[in-house]
Amino acid sequence: MARPTQRQIASELGLSPATVSLALRGSPMIAAETRALVRDAVARAGYVPNAAAASLRTGRSRIVGVSFHNIAHQFFAEMLIAIEDELAANGAAVFINNHGDDPERFARFVDTLASYGADGLIASPPLHVTTRALAPIRERGVPVVYASRRIEDDTVSDWVVNDDREAMRQATARLTGLGHRDILLLGGRPGVNTADDRLEGFRAALEAAGIAWQENRWLQTPPRLREGAEAARQALARTPRPTALVCFNDLVAFGALNAVRMVGLEPARDVAIVGIGGTAEAAAYHPALTTALDNPAKLGRRAAVMLIARLDHPNAPPCREVFAPRLVIRESCGGPVRATG
Repeated sequence: MARPTQRQIASELGLSPATVSLALRGSPMIAAETRALVRDAVARAGYVPNAAAASLRTGRSRIVGVSFHNIAHQFFAEMLIAIEDELAANGAAVFINNHGDDPERFARFVDTLASYGADGLIASPPLHVTTRALAPIRERGVPVVYASRRIEDDTVSDWVVNDDREAMRQATARLTGLGHRDILLLGGRPGVNTADDRLEGFRAALEAAGIAWQENRWLQTPPRLREGAEAARQALARTPRPTALVCFNDLVAFGALNAVRMVGLEPARDVAIVGIGGTAEAAAYHPALTTALDNPAKLGRRAAVMLIARLDHPNAPPCREVFAPRLVIRESCGGPVRATG
């Protein structure tokens, strides 16, 4: 049996093919009642859009790649949901890549996007990757939007990031304001703007409090739960033991909360802990985690909107945005340090 066409459905409903096409894409130019009418007719007819034919007509595949280093992390999961919601409303399908900070995996994904004729890429790129990895899609004029992380030497792409320096400065200043002096930074590795900016914020807060910077204040590790717990165990084995831990993200902080209890101490009472990320789980832990809010859903939506705008206006100047953080104070950082002696 021949597959029904948009033209046949339009004729049946007494509408123009253009109206049916716009209705199927969810265009706000078409009344909600008409969109519902078209959806019902399409469902009855068993109509399936021919993506390949549409690509030939429009020159767009309606495929967008999204590449993050850890989509299991709540922060990136929330960002991915927002990106997919925004792109789906514009008729795009999302190809997802979890590169795990492996430049080769990222490069293979870019090759795949090029082979499928993808329209764009939204990425939080791996450590130490360069713009050379983007060559397969750049040669085709495919735009790239960076979200959260960016490739520093890319001067042509759009990006939207959080003010990581300020987020870490606020988190650390909360601890110094409570009287902590022996503070360590857990998690992150140099060579990516997120980590470099957060380290700068950490050092700025220490300096403002008159605390000397020392290289051993930063325990470098991949910013994940298990590694965060291990870094916290190493920190707590030091003599003297640190009184406070500021964590690269909420996942590292969750690991640190567990590690503190594993060595017989109590978070907040014996060791103050703060994180960065503002994830929903932060409020559910005990004690609830103090964290600098990083706007994951807002970040994802804005990245998607930037890409859509770039597709419509390819020659517009690069768009760059930085979101300001907000510190959410909860129980994990405890109260003022008590004087000893």
